[in-house]
Amino acid sequence: MTGTTLRRMRPWLGTYVSIEACAADAAHAALAIEAAFVEIATIHAAMSFHSASSELAQLHREAPLRPIRVGWHTWAVLAQAQHLARLSDGVFDPTVAPQLVRHAALPRPEGPAPDETGNWRDIELLNDQQVRFRRPLWIDLGGIAKGYAVDRAVAALQRSGARYGSVNAGGDLRVFGDAPEDLPLAVRNPVDPATQIVLGTLRNRAVATSGEFFLGREGDTGGLSPIVDPARGIRPAHARSVTVIAETCTVADGLTKIVSLLGPKAQTLLDHFGATAAIIEPPDQLHAADGFWAALGHTQPPGELLHA
Repeated sequence: MTGTTLRRMRPWLGTYVSIEACAADAAHAALAIEAAFVEIATIHAAMSFHSASSELAQLHREAPLRPIRVGWHTWAVLAQAQHLARLSDGVFDPTVAPQLVRHAALPRPEGPAPDETGNWRDIELLNDQQVRFRRPLWIDLGGIAKGYAVDRAVAALQRSGARYGSVNAGGDLRVFGDAPEDLPLAVRNPVDPATQIVLGTLRNRAVATSGEFFLGREGDTGGLSPIVDPARGIRPAHARSVTVIAETCTVADGLTKIVSLLGPKAQTLLDHFGATAAIIEPPDQLHAADGFWAALGHTQPPGELLHA
């Protein structure tokens, strides 16, 4: 298959987003990539916790008082977040933001202080894309919105005629189309994030990786994990990462947080979504669910994987 492949990278979603597309010629590939970045910029603007003009900020200020109509993207992400929260019995919960604000990992939003007893059940999704909070809440959609943005960028590439391509947003990655070669998949080494561990190759799937070594905030016991346990709060970090492979990046992104907190007990949810996962715990432990290596083109785990 002939065509022209282009790759562009821009800072969005609190990371660098790399988009690759193959189209009939360079002009069509460039247009497809631009359409994908427009989708990402729109999602970033709507759900940024750091921007006072985002739809999320408006929800923090006004949703405890009256229903607020939001755009389709914010509505879809909230619906998916509630779905994951319901299936995981609250292990995934976007209302943990107050704990991240308390530890200076997120800025304090404008509006009323959150009710400490609030949880995901207090988010009401009403008709006509309206959202209301039953009590004051601060919600952080960072655990799922980046994966959603990757999926929407892929959809934009496909609508624009890209034959194959990929979108990578800081470890949230989706590959589509009949590329000449499968894309190598590497994750950061939890012991030394400057190095990578090659896991295998990826074709027509999505993957997300969450590490517990990047928050950089110090607590009484050292570094703090960016993955908040709704039942126990902020936890000490340790060198570990979780990688989930799924059909969509939205699902893979959300499931990484659940697998991080539940470990092997998350298998039922992985099966529900047709997903698979692996947990890397150096120096020499790698726990992989059924189907993980097959999804990466292996018949068995690669030898000496953690020493790459």
